[in-house]
Amino acid sequence: MEHLQIILPSVLLLIGFLLKLLVGRKYDMPATIQAVCELPVDIVFLALSFTVAFTITRIDNQSVGLFYSFIGIASAILIVLLWRISVDQFLRGSKMWILVLFINLLVAGLAINKSVNLVIENDKLEVTDTNYETNPK
Repeated sequence: MEHLQIILPSVLLLIGFLLKLLVGRKYDMPATIQAVCELPVDIVFLALSFTVAFTITRIDNQSVGLFYSFIGIASAILIVLLWRISVDQFLRGSKMWILVLFINLLVAGLAINKSVNLVIENDKLEVTDTNYETNPK
């Protein structure tokens, strides 16, 4: 399937978001907005899990994986901070929460994009190496 690297993480995030939003709660707009503000946190921790998986799959990935893991942890701290600021701004009635949420989604989007690319590029390298070894020309 084409674009599976986009579809699967998106579906996973959507399921987690909907479960948090709908299970055991009554629908109300403030809770929905707070859940939307929390979405970047879910995204960055999914990205971190991909990066950790990349790091532990092969010994050759450890140095690059640890580098991206540390960058991911720093990004997670920033994203949690921005999440708290956006919720605080929303509760105060300021429209600034929308800008903070947008910036937070942008940072989280970059993190998940890089982590998925890290795993996919590694898979492409492994397939190429395997084909070369089993079928040299």
